[in-house]
Amino acid sequence: MGMIKIPNNSIKFFQNNINEIFDTGNLAEGKWNKELANYVKEMTGAKSAIPTNSNGSGLIALMSIYKYYFNRENVIIQSNTMYGVKTMVPTSGCNLNGYIECRLNTLMPSYEDVKKSIELIEKSERKKQIILLSHIGGIINPDIIEIAKLCKEEDIVLLEDCAHSLGSTLYGNHSGLFGDGGVYSFYATKAVPAGEGGVVVTNNSEIGGLVNLTDLR
Repeated sequence: MGMIKIPNNSIKFFQNNINEIFDTGNLAEGKWNKELANYVKEMTGAKSAIPTNSNGSGLIALMSIYKYYFNRENVIIQSNTMYGVKTMVPTSGCNLNGYIECRLNTLMPSYEDVKKSIELIEKSERKKQIILLSHIGGIINPDIIEIAKLCKEEDIVLLEDCAHSLGSTLYGNHSGLFGDGGVYSFYATKAVPAGEGGVVVTNNSEIGGLVNLTDLR
């Protein structure tokens, strides 16, 4: 991994608060988790924002919840994504049942690519389906609004891997909130690095409540 330069004001903020963290003993929970969740919730306008120990744990939690509470056991991912996304699917207890092609100009699937993949699924099986798309390089999939509408029409759950896109917007709307839920990342190589951690965002209050009950810390 290459050198990561942290802004001086971020370093100063950390130095000013590190003693409080050690004094309380809350090295991974407590006040700062809540403040992070509230900040992301306010920034994005999400109904729910839940801090996690990683982007991966948040995505696994979402897929697990949709499987065990809503019988969504099959997942399709896009062909251009991290290998870790592929391994998250069986870890969540779901089945990986396909890949969606990506376009060279965006490195992400188009509306037509997603539509073709959905057409390969029997109509009776679509109620078991999740589509997990990844926004690449800080850019939101330019067809995400049309894709989200299509998934809703076809009764397919749409989840967004937003590891690269914290703070990114499309027509004023933040990534993670076009579909049924999304997860940001604070890993050292992401847009806003903090070493580790992530945040689940969703406008579905029921899903947000279930994620909040899951041990993601």
